[in-house]
Amino acid sequence: MIRDDESDDRLMERAAAGDSAAFDLIVRRHQHRLQRFATRMLGGDHAQGADLSVGAFIRLWETRFSYRPTGQLGAWLLRTTYRLCLDALCQTRPTPLREAEPIPSPATGPESCVEQAAIARAVRDAVMELPETHRSVLILSVYEELTYDEISEALEISAGTVASRKNHAIAMLKRRLAAWENR
Repeated sequence: MIRDDESDDRLMERAAAGDSAAFDLIVRRHQHRLQRFATRMLGGDHAQGADLSVGAFIRLWETRFSYRPTGQLGAWLLRTTYRLCLDALCQTRPTPLREAEPIPSPATGPESCVEQAAIARAVRDAVMELPETHRSVLILSVYEELTYDEISEALEISAGTVASRKNHAIAMLKRRLAAWENR
């Protein structure tokens, strides 16, 4: 019987021994984060983001026999997803985000709803204009709320590089979105 509190490393050992339920639990633990990350890296393409996160799990399944427990499976999955995203971005440029606009509250006037949607679109577009190296750090830090050390492990860069890329990304976004500041 699998316990929800079993470590990822222990679950991978069980998966390598033929326990597919252990691998299913790994997928359930990590799939949403990987999908969100991939979707944001790809400009909001939910279908491709889901496909790439599945691709990361397929690679994990294929390497289950050679997996070495390090306590860093989440970082391995993010790194693999990041590489898959870079491959996908090299093949095609991302399309503008097609997320559903937020449902306005009854107390919000139509002008406010239109402005909120425009600001959200401007932010998404500005994030997509960031270099992939900076975008990945920003997404993992701001949206996924990972620490610098976790991002460093996932992207195989130093924590100082994480901090530098995040600071540069924020500065670029501030410049790009300066027109919205006075509204």
